[in-house]
Amino acid sequence: MINHHETIESLADDVLQSLADSRSALIYAQNTTGKTRLAQHLKDHDPEGVVLYNSSVEDVFTWDNERVVLQMNVKSELLKTIETQGLDGAIVDTFQAFTNDKIEPSIDFESGEVSFGIHKGDDSSADGIKISRAEERIFVWCVYYSVLSAAIDTLRDSPDLRLSEDYDGLTLAVIDDPVSSMDDVRIVTVALALAELIKRASGLNVKFLITTHHALFFNVLFNSLRRSKKGRAYTLLRGPAMGWTLKSQPHDSPFSYHLGIVNDIELAISGGSIQRSHFNQFRALLEKTANFLGYAGGWGELLTGPDAALLTKVLNLYSHDRFSDVDSSEVSEEYRDALKGEFHEFLRTFRWEGAA
Repeated sequence: MINHHETIESLADDVLQSLADSRSALIYAQNTTGKTRLAQHLKDHDPEGVVLYNSSVEDVFTWDNERVVLQMNVKSELLKTIETQGLDGAIVDTFQAFTNDKIEPSIDFESGEVSFGIHKGDDSSADGIKISRAEERIFVWCVYYSVLSAAIDTLRDSPDLRLSEDYDGLTLAVIDDPVSSMDDVRIVTVALALAELIKRASGLNVKFLITTHHALFFNVLFNSLRRSKKGRAYTLLRGPAMGWTLKSQPHDSPFSYHLGIVNDIELAISGGSIQRSHFNQFRALLEKTANFLGYAGGWGELLTGPDAALLTKVLNLYSHDRFSDVDSSEVSEEYRDALKGEFHEFLRTFRWEGAA
C-alpha cells in the first residue's frame, strides 16, 4: 500500500482508518517529515479521546541546575492526573526499573519539583544528585507510561468495578519518539515495555500510534507487535512537493527507505537547494547505517572527511532543535559545503548504490 496525501488531515484520516482493524500502527519517519504535526493533529482533533506523548510533554519538565531539581508544571493535564490518581509511587517504580534501582526520585506536587537521591544505607548515600539528560528523558517517559498503564489496567475492569471514570473516554494513545537521548539498552527496554502494554490492552477499545525516527526502536516494536498479527507498520515520506506518502513497511528494518533519502539529498545538492531538513535526513541515514553495521561508537564514526567535526555539531544542533519539524532554507554556505563533502565521502566509503 502506498497512499499520497496533500494535507495533514488526509494523512491522519488514513492512519485512523488503518487502526480500524488493528491494535497499533508503527510509523518510521525522519525528523522534519511531519510526524510531530500528525501526532498533535490527532490530539487536537479528539482532546478527550487521545492521550499524547511528544515534545510538549517533555516541556512540562525543566531541569534547574542551581537547585538540582526537575521543575514541573503542575497545571499540565498529565501532572494533574498523576496527583489525583496517586500515581507518584508507580512513576518511581517504573523509573527504577528502566534505570538504576539505587536512584530514587522524590516527587513534591506542592513545590512542583522532583529531586533525586541515592539511598544505599551507608556513607555513599546522597540527596540532591544531578541526573543525566538520558535519565531525565526516561523520567518524563515514566510519567506518561505510568498514566497510560493505569488507564489500561482501569479499563480492563468491568465498568461497575472501576475506581475512576477518568479514562472511560480514552480511545487512542499517540506516542511520538519517546527515546531521544537514550542508549540502546534503554531503548530496547522501553520498546519491550510498550509492546507488553499494547498487548495488555487487547480486547479494549484503545488503539496505539507510535512514530519514531530511531531504527532500533522501530525494529524491536515491529517484531514484538507483528507476532500478534494485529499491528500495522509504515514509513512516512515527505517529498520536495507538498504532501506526504504513507507506505506499508513489511520488514522489521526500514533500510530500503533510506535509498530515498540518498536520492533526496543528491537532488538537493545538484539543484543547490539544501535545506535544514536534508541535514536531518542525513543524520537518520547515518544512524541506520551505524546500527546496521554494528558501529558501537554511533553514527559519528561514519563521518571521516575534513569537515566531520563541524558537520557532527550541525547535525546535533538541527536534530535537537525544538522546531525541527519546520523546514527552513536558512542554512549557511559553510554548513552546506560541509554536508556536500561529508555526504559524498560517506557514499564513497560505504559504497552506496549510485555513489560517485
